[in-house]
Amino acid sequence: MVKYRVTIDKEACIGDGICISICPEVFEFNDEGKARIVEKYREEGKEYTGLIEATEDLENSLTQAEAMCPTQAIKLFKLE
Repeated sequence: MVKYRVTIDKEACIGDGICISICPEVFEFNDEGKARIVEKYREEGKEYTGLIEATEDLENSLTQAEAMCPTQAIKLFKLE
C-alpha cells in the first residue's frame, strides 16, 4: 500500500463534487457544499487534510479525483 497526504484548498473548491463521485471513500461535502476529507482519514481532526494508506484501487481513485478537480483544489503528496 502507498501512503498519501491529501489536501483540499477550501478557498479554491467550488463544490463541483466530481471528487466525491469518483472517490466517496475519501471525500464528502461539508455544510457549505465544499469538499472535505471524511472523518476516517482526517489528519488530527483537520477537515481538509488527510492521511491515507491506499490500496491500488483507492490510489487510482485519488489520482483521478486530483486530476479531474476543475480548480485543482486537491493535492496528493506521496509519503515514504
